[in-house]
Amino acid sequence: MPTIKDIAREAGVSHGTVSNVINGRGNVSVEKIRLVWQAAEKLGYKVNAKAQSLRLGKDRAIAVMLPGIEYTHWAAMYEVFQSEFSQRGYSVQLYSTRSMESRELSLLTEALNARFSAIITSTCLTDALSHYRAEAPDLPLVFLQREGPEQPDVMYAGFDPEQAGREIADYVCSQGAARIGVFTEAAELPDAALFIRGVRTHCQDKEAVNFLDCRNYQIGLRAFAFFDGGQAYDYMICSDRRREDAVRAACAYSSQAPLPRFVTLATKAAVTDPETSVYELDYKQLAHRIVKQLLARLEQGKVLPGKLHMENDGFRTAQMVPGHLHSQTLRILTMASPSTTALARLAPHLEKTAGIHLELTVLPSLRDVYRVVQSPARSQYDLIRMDVAWLDELGEEVYRPLAQIPFDWDGLLAKAIPELGQHFTTAHGNRCCVPYDPSIQLLFYRRDLFTDPTYKRMYYEDFREELAVPKTFRDYNRVASFFTRGCNAASPTQYGSTVAIGNVVVSPSEFMPRLFAENGRLLDSQGRITLDTPEALRALENYRETYSYSDRTIYDFWKNALEGFADGTAAMTVVFINYASHILNSQMSRIAGKLGFAPVPGGKPLLGGGVIGITQSCTCPAAACKFLEWLYADLVAPVFTMLGGLSPCRSAYSNRDISEQYPWLSTARKSFPTAQRRSNSTYYQNFSELQLETILAAHVQQAVLGVCSPEEALKQAQEDCNRYFQPW
Repeated sequence: MPTIKDIAREAGVSHGTVSNVINGRGNVSVEKIRLVWQAAEKLGYKVNAKAQSLRLGKDRAIAVMLPGIEYTHWAAMYEVFQSEFSQRGYSVQLYSTRSMESRELSLLTEALNARFSAIITSTCLTDALSHYRAEAPDLPLVFLQREGPEQPDVMYAGFDPEQAGREIADYVCSQGAARIGVFTEAAELPDAALFIRGVRTHCQDKEAVNFLDCRNYQIGLRAFAFFDGGQAYDYMICSDRRREDAVRAACAYSSQAPLPRFVTLATKAAVTDPETSVYELDYKQLAHRIVKQLLARLEQGKVLPGKLHMENDGFRTAQMVPGHLHSQTLRILTMASPSTTALARLAPHLEKTAGIHLELTVLPSLRDVYRVVQSPARSQYDLIRMDVAWLDELGEEVYRPLAQIPFDWDGLLAKAIPELGQHFTTAHGNRCCVPYDPSIQLLFYRRDLFTDPTYKRMYYEDFREELAVPKTFRDYNRVASFFTRGCNAASPTQYGSTVAIGNVVVSPSEFMPRLFAENGRLLDSQGRITLDTPEALRALENYRETYSYSDRTIYDFWKNALEGFADGTAAMTVVFINYASHILNSQMSRIAGKLGFAPVPGGKPLLGGGVIGITQSCTCPAAACKFLEWLYADLVAPVFTMLGGLSPCRSAYSNRDISEQYPWLSTARKSFPTAQRRSNSTYYQNFSELQLETILAAHVQQAVLGVCSPEEALKQAQEDCNRYFQPW
């Protein structure tokens, strides 16, 4: 294999320059970076991460010892370890013990012959701490179990297995089970012992419970013992999916009795079978917290806590509807969107479990919905999804006040993330609806471009500033110019940004966050419309400049503009998150794994998305309440979001499956408190935010497209507003 000296000779640069390039250090010109990598490619040089770590004098590696990743919960944890440690420059080495003591001891010795920063283990050793400390006296250790002997630099991380045993036993007994089988890991292991104790103490008829425990490598064989003597079971409790699969197979081969019902411990997922009983534990979240604690210990010198206890998630069950609500039809007015597609996919579950049939009227655009809402035709609908921006104008007229409908509204709204505040529930201080698919703007960018040493150096040489995710719209345009091939022939992308401009809804959404970032306003302190201002002029000029760094196509909606980002032709975009799922769900997306996201430049994003409420004309409010209860249920909300909708519920935002699929949700949640919009004015008798935005959009578009100057556009927009809106 070629050496650094060989590369230096081939590239015609110094040994130190090659070392700096390979190790990502600065102070190397773009030309020399290119020469080094061209020489490395020509000579067939590959960077060895382990050797690089040794050269830097760091043991940036984590040993993970698990029974095996064929177990779904261990696989979920390992995936998080691999992903999150690697993002911080650590390698992760997996050792599969198969729950065999001799194998684990052998692998421990093998692991310690390498250089590791820490060890994470799900041990099968009965005196594990003494073995590990004897072999690794100085390494931080994480044991994946609830309890264990206390010792410095040792953390025990896990759930409450005894509580799980109790709650599962309670559930099974409440179902009238007379004969129960329990299949767990070896009883001498701490978590298995606690789980068994929990089941035993909550099964009244202990003679009716058959406990079977074994090491993991014995699962397939030992499962057959349940059916010796022709025994039959009403329920089978299993501590993992592999044990459930083994019991199912053994029953098929060795028993003539019907297959028992199963209750199994499983890792929390966004989508779970609603017709099976699953007791969930959030192993991915546990792994995430372990990474966080270990990194704090390794990189900041913080003390590793002795215990990291996670709460059990438990059962997710759908609430069944009382019989008198069966066979109801709910008529819903909405617009075409990812949330509507998700709702339509889930509607059969609502009908199966609640007897409620959804009759969806799906209109092409927000303006189409607005026209219907403004007409007598709205009386034919039981629920209407409208844009949050219309709430002050139309909410009290369209929706029945929540106080007039008997239902636990406080309990329902407690399921929503608190960051939404009152924006999605109240009109003029009165609650009349609930959040449906609340949204906010975020900046999305190509992370791979912003971290590439060549482009970072090139940007520095051009602007004498570091290439960074833009925090202002001025910075946004400078970065966009750099990544636009028409301005920079070496740009890896054709355009710096995508822009949606051809619709009265989307144009103000591009302009207004720039206006608010300039500390501008749509209304003055007395509620009068103020568009012709210096702040508005700077915002419009910035927007027009952004458009010059795009493909200059007149896109009607965000989905179309997003396609230009998803296919890799643009470096950045600003978009509402309820359309961002198109970035990754698009079959042509070329940026999966390369996506970065951040708050909108200027830190004042627009609030968007929709609310849903029960109409004044609704004839079946009880069924409508049951629909909303179903929509907010822990069983449904995460699935709704996974399918591309955007539930307001905590259960969707806290689900690790969803945060891995749509990782920007946590950033979006933090941005809600700074969101802008919902302008209301008592100065005008006919004030409508939608009409204000419609007038503004027409003139903003003309300025951006070059039909008129920004000054002329704002002056004309102000004059049109003065003519249309009538003061009291």
